[in-house]
Amino acid sequence: MWKIVSITILLLILSVVVVQAQDDDCPLIVQEALTAVSDVCNPLDRNSACYGANTVESVTVVQPPPAGFFTLPGDRALLDDLREISPQPLDVTARSFGVAALNVQANVPETLPGQAVLFLLMGDAQLTNEVAVDSEEQSAFQSFYFLPRAGRINCYEAEPMLTIQTPGNLAVNVKLNGVDTEMSPGTLLTITPSVCTIHRGSIIQRVGEETSVLVANQTVDIDIASNGQITVNNLRNISEREYQRGLDVQTAVNALALANSWDEQVITPAREFGVEPVSTPEAEAAVCKQQHTVVYGETLFRIAQRYNTSVQSIVDANGLQNRNVIYAGQVLCIPEGEAAPAADGRVACDLYSRPADLLTPETPGGVLECYLDSVP
Repeated sequence: MWKIVSITILLLILSVVVVQAQDDDCPLIVQEALTAVSDVCNPLDRNSACYGANTVESVTVVQPPPAGFFTLPGDRALLDDLREISPQPLDVTARSFGVAALNVQANVPETLPGQAVLFLLMGDAQLTNEVAVDSEEQSAFQSFYFLPRAGRINCYEAEPMLTIQTPGNLAVNVKLNGVDTEMSPGTLLTITPSVCTIHRGSIIQRVGEETSVLVANQTVDIDIASNGQITVNNLRNISEREYQRGLDVQTAVNALALANSWDEQVITPAREFGVEPVSTPEAEAAVCKQQHTVVYGETLFRIAQRYNTSVQSIVDANGLQNRNVIYAGQVLCIPEGEAAPAADGRVACDLYSRPADLLTPETPGGVLECYLDSVP
């Protein structure tokens, strides 16, 4: 009996060691994929996409796609032929991490030589072309949706991310997830499932009569719904780690620029860095003895009841700026405490304020949410 127990424990330890070793390789695999892009995406013509690193899937305008269409690193495709581009998540066994590069015309004049607007799409995400095939007003992917998928993220570097860099000599207009967005010359923007960061330049977004502005070294915490709607939770200074991410992606973009004889660009650090976000994959793994993945319809009040803790304790443990804003798929660190006993079927209600969104304003007011207080 003891022999069986010892073997079982040994196997569990070995499995943990293997998983940890794979996660330790994560940043290196991502870096290798980004380096490969500049090697294989040369040249990258205007209004075209390049399959940068395994694996990238796509949906074409004409179905079925031609045999061998956009299936290997280095393959090119005209943007007019694409409806969707979907890099795949990090695969530690295959040592792969999907990356695609796009050179988008946007509203850049045809007579302007060189780079238009550069998109770098990586990780478990989808970029959809929202421009009609026969449009005479917009070029392909000038209107688009960035839709990150919910899944396990092995490391901070492997988060799904869209990077956008505009030329250094003129402003660019795009429609980002349904929002009219004006980007200043030389802007560098990164968007992940949880943050939107301006590393250089500025953007102006307009929804009806509402206008919001983000400038260099500012970050907003966001939530991207399954329909692409972006909700902004908090505006803050860029953190040191987010700045480093900007440096890393700028290095990758500059390598691609050099390979295509475009101008390099640089970013500068903030005068003062903001607080480091708490809810990163590594931070959660390091400090959380128990975690909870939010499902649709849950509130912090309900989650706190389930784990026999308080709403404020969860807010503090996760560095939440707004206790009323959580979203399906979000992983929360739960402070230590015993799980609450199964509920007796009582009805509980939670009254909270609807947040005022920066990108997608909602009508202010209160929301009363009631549910059967039960623990699955």
